[in-house]
Amino acid sequence: MLNKLAFRNARRSSKDYMIYVLTMTVMAAMMFAFDSMALSPDILTMFQEAGVMGAMIGLVSVFIVVILAWLIRYMTRFMLEKRSKEFGTYLLLGMDKKQISRLYMKENILMGAISFLLGIGVGMFLQQILMTIFYRVFGMDYPLHVQLNGWSMLMTSGIYILCYFFALIRNRRLFRKMSIAELMRMEKENEKIRENKSGWTRIWFFMAVGFFIFYTFLLFKGRYSVTGVCVIAVCFFLSVYLFYYGFSAILIHSIHKRKAGIYKPGRLFLLRQYTGKLGTMRFTTGTLTLLLIMAILGGSVSMMFAQFQNQAIENAVPFDILVHSENTEDLFTEEMEAIRKRCKTEDVWSYQIYQNGTHAMNDYLYTHGGTISKKYQNPDGSLDERAVEKDGYEYYEYDTYMKVSDYNHLREMLGYEPVKLEKGRYAIQIKERMVQFLDEQIKERTLDTSLGTLTLDEIYTIPFSQNGHNGADYLIIVPDEAAEEMKGYFSELAVSAKEKVPYNLQQKLETIRLKKNGIPTQDEFYEMQERGEIPENAYWESETIGGFGSDQIISCTADVLMRNGIGMDLKLAMLSIVFPLAYVAMVFLCVALTIMSVQQLSDSSKYRFRYDVLSKLGMNEREIDRMILKQLAFYYLVPIVIAVILSAATAVYAGHQFVFYTGAKGSGMYYFGVSVALFGGIYLIYFGMTYLGFKRNLSGSAHYTNL
Repeated sequence: MLNKLAFRNARRSSKDYMIYVLTMTVMAAMMFAFDSMALSPDILTMFQEAGVMGAMIGLVSVFIVVILAWLIRYMTRFMLEKRSKEFGTYLLLGMDKKQISRLYMKENILMGAISFLLGIGVGMFLQQILMTIFYRVFGMDYPLHVQLNGWSMLMTSGIYILCYFFALIRNRRLFRKMSIAELMRMEKENEKIRENKSGWTRIWFFMAVGFFIFYTFLLFKGRYSVTGVCVIAVCFFLSVYLFYYGFSAILIHSIHKRKAGIYKPGRLFLLRQYTGKLGTMRFTTGTLTLLLIMAILGGSVSMMFAQFQNQAIENAVPFDILVHSENTEDLFTEEMEAIRKRCKTEDVWSYQIYQNGTHAMNDYLYTHGGTISKKYQNPDGSLDERAVEKDGYEYYEYDTYMKVSDYNHLREMLGYEPVKLEKGRYAIQIKERMVQFLDEQIKERTLDTSLGTLTLDEIYTIPFSQNGHNGADYLIIVPDEAAEEMKGYFSELAVSAKEKVPYNLQQKLETIRLKKNGIPTQDEFYEMQERGEIPENAYWESETIGGFGSDQIISCTADVLMRNGIGMDLKLAMLSIVFPLAYVAMVFLCVALTIMSVQQLSDSSKYRFRYDVLSKLGMNEREIDRMILKQLAFYYLVPIVIAVILSAATAVYAGHQFVFYTGAKGSGMYYFGVSVALFGGIYLIYFGMTYLGFKRNLSGSAHYTNL
């Protein structure tokens, strides 16, 4: 009998809370799709580093368990409140609390099971989309086929069951404490307006707004420590909650003042609705706002890395193959033999980088380089030579020079037109993001060479692999005759291939370089360490490059750079950030919108009488529809508008810093705007479904339908 009743109630609840069921279906689908991708044997076979993405998805799954458990707990408690009279009636009819508790748990488990099974079906389709996107990023075709990995299914079902377990256990305890009287009164609790001490609580609104202004100022002007960031974050979260407590008090106060404006048609009715709901949902609304803030920020950051990945690869490895050697006499014979055995080459060019014993350009960039200038500046703005000596790994010891003939040959390999240096002139090849730091001091600098004094001609910013190979951040391009009078600094080999370079060539070239430089392999290093031949605190270092450039967030440096190898690793590293962030942002957004929708749809039956009264007072159908739209817009717009305003400063600042440190195209406002636009589309879908559902539920009122 109880099983039959549980099945009937679950079917009825699924109709009443369709948005909740759909959201749980989408959650299950996303969990299955992302878990399948992270644990896909095909991906793990192709990419040894793919485990990083799996670890990241596993990490965000912890947050998702917490949020989904909160959603399920909130919804089960909410449904319990709405059906409290029904459960009180069951008690009056002779059922005991254990039976009712089991009945309610069975209902929720049935709804959860239906959502899970539907989600797995949808997840298989979503899995194909994610896998196709993943493969396309690496320039490969993905043959559509469903992957039912046992581990991914176990992980998805485990997370899903865990969420329900934590949520339902608490509701089971709640049933045991409830009396018949409490169950009968429970639904009315949400209709109370708490007006006590509203004068004090109004102050919280202004305190919260003041903190948000202070936070924005501190964000762009302050300096941060780990402790300071933690304190500011806690204060930010508390201020969001205080904002709604104060905002609720201000609404109540405005009604009590009885200004003429509140008596305009429908306004007092709406204000009463707002204060009644907001007064009992202040904490929930604050939590929803925080979820929306985190969703927008997660989306903004994932947009940054998604857009930057191709640019990062182009800047770091524009050549198909690039090999570095500290030996200026190195002819790269073994490397070229290995390359020609494994792929067809279009152009091979070996050349030298030069130095003349000076470091004026290095000193300038150490103090004017923006991303590192604070690190190497004295208080008066001069160079802190001790800091450079201790930790100045960004640049080589001396300024780096290149022949204009070598520069032109490399430009042609990359598809650019050659440049011409006028007599008595030199040029600078520098990373595009570094140009903003060059002032007149460096632009007017002259070079004393064997050809006489040279002045600056042009500054070029093409992608040129300047993380240690073709200089670190910059190269000074001089006439061939001037470079020949300088001392060779190190040698480079650049290769353009006619076809895709085999991935395993990277390891072969790295092995050749290690052997030439007398460096043991990583396995040999650990074996020597175990034998006591190398100190235990020593670290294996395979690179011999003497300068790495000033890139801070994403840096790609190695003796051997292969576009097909390093490029794939870079893409994988960035996808390991993009996919988990997009995943958690979507979960947070859907959870927040689901709670807002279900709140309104479940209350719509209660509003039938109120809107019926309005129709009897003379409101026509169009006016009532407009009133419904205003009511729902308030509940929906307040959290999302506050979330957009509060997340804007953080997102724009983060985007600005990202562009500043990486040289990415775009701006903080651009990434933030794209994120808000995408999430705004999902928001409109939820809002539209809620509006139509609300009107449909109100149609049960005879007076409303007969207008």
